[in-house]
Amino acid sequence: MSPTDLSFRRSDKVWTKTAERPLRSTGKAAAAWVMAHCLGVPVPWSAVRQASGAELLAYEHERLQALARAGEQVPPVLAFDGQRLALGDVGPTVDECLQRLPAEDHLALMCAVSADLARFHARGHWHGGAQIRNVTWDGLHFARLDFEERLFPGMALHACQIYDVLQMVLSLARWLQPLGPQAVLAILSAYEAEDPALDLRGFLRRLLPRLQLVSRLAAWVPRYDRSKELLRLRILLAGMQGFVAHRA
Repeated sequence: MSPTDLSFRRSDKVWTKTAERPLRSTGKAAAAWVMAHCLGVPVPWSAVRQASGAELLAYEHERLQALARAGEQVPPVLAFDGQRLALGDVGPTVDECLQRLPAEDHLALMCAVSADLARFHARGHWHGGAQIRNVTWDGLHFARLDFEERLFPGMALHACQIYDVLQMVLSLARWLQPLGPQAVLAILSAYEAEDPALDLRGFLRRLLPRLQLVSRLAAWVPRYDRSKELLRLRILLAGMQGFVAHRA
């Protein structure tokens, strides 16, 4: 699939984020912190706790400006007054694109977004919210949204990048499910081909036993064992195992 095969375009729409919005509750922050640590990613508590909408908005504005100066594809900042952040449109999200594309084009787009994340990392960056709902495609470029997470420098750069890859893969699970483990292997291989410096294979080798334990424990409860979440997890597991074993 080449970029010109898609007809998605940016629009003139303006997106506005405000400081007056619901913040992550302590319970949700704790759940996010526990989940990240269970996945082997040492996310600091200060990164998941949200105490001030204005601080989050200012931090996102700062990161957008820095990434734009570095030549990265992010929404253009149209206005910022400390309470409102107005952003230009950068096309539909990858999740929306997958919903609109025929099934036979899904894997190519998923591999492309994985490779693009790897190139972003290879240039020394990290996202912090790399789920496909925060990545857009306009027919020519991928762009990134949502930069509120304060992971760096509380986490090492390589840990932030590993977390990005996990977020991306987990957010693709519903689209990978019908394609099977080979599709998981394909998107991980697409990443590694562009950023071999990140020890993704070594990290997954250490993570797999934890995820396999979750899968085995769930098998004791039929309701969980037959859930779509566990089915997707097992497909991801099989694909990750194939990736770890490949050329190991």
